[in-house]
Amino acid sequence: MNPKVFFFPPIPPRSPYYNLAVEEAIAVNLVNSQITAGIRLWKNPDSIILGLSENPYRNIKKEVVSAYEKEVNEVGFGKKPKPNFCYIARRASGGGTVFHSLTGNINYSLYFNLETRKELFPVKDSYDRILGIISKSLSHQNIQSFPKGKSDLVLEKEGVFKKISGNAQFRKRGCIVQHGTLILEEDLITRVGEVLHHPPEEPDYRKERSHKEFLTSLPTFFSEEKWAVDLVREVFQYLGEPIPGDFSKISFFSQDFSTFRKQVLRESESIRKKKYQNPEYTLHREIPT
Repeated sequence: MNPKVFFFPPIPPRSPYYNLAVEEAIAVNLVNSQITAGIRLWKNPDSIILGLSENPYRNIKKEVVSAYEKEVNEVGFGKKPKPNFCYIARRASGGGTVFHSLTGNINYSLYFNLETRKELFPVKDSYDRILGIISKSLSHQNIQSFPKGKSDLVLEKEGVFKKISGNAQFRKRGCIVQHGTLILEEDLITRVGEVLHHPPEEPDYRKERSHKEFLTSLPTFFSEEKWAVDLVREVFQYLGEPIPGDFSKISFFSQDFSTFRKQVLRESESIRKKKYQNPEYTLHREIPT
């Protein structure tokens, strides 16, 4: 088949439930749509995102959980973000609990068709290769990052490794999804300490450091726009495909992906309502049937 790779650029703010549902719907439909790979960049409003098996009552400070429960019971959620509110959501991948904000970080999701990229099937190999793509994309701005732990990227500052990116994976119907976050502002790290407890499990290199001591942000000269271009180019280079000169032709919103897009957006609505914005899934990992 002819390789098809899409780029899904950032869109106006949506709730984390919308974003997570779209992410899963892409994975579910990618292989059947004969798509080789995809790159998506996205942002969440203030949100705590639990790993698949994480306990919210153990990881999140009590007052934040109480505010979420009050909002669920009294108001409910839609697609658009609520102002002055911290969401709680549970993603499809494992790993720890993280905090997102619209200005403090940017999220990326990389999708690969395992039928055509069989070298990504072993978990460790897939992390090594995909973290390598992210690291190379940052190096174009003279930012030297290194893999550390199972799935982190770090910067070395005065001989100390500080985390700038955490990653996790899930797989659906022959598609591997690796998503992660890049910290853009130091203010995000302050917020992490305000809403999250020290994690119950940590990588060896953390050495019981607090959030503020362990995390760091990208340099102030980092350009999100340039990085988006560099990331797309690195994915195409990894695939061995010609780098597009016009990104509009590979846009998720282009005519070439119209059928795929309609399938994804239609299915994501069902997934969002049934799963991601359902408090039983968020708090207890249960999905009513």
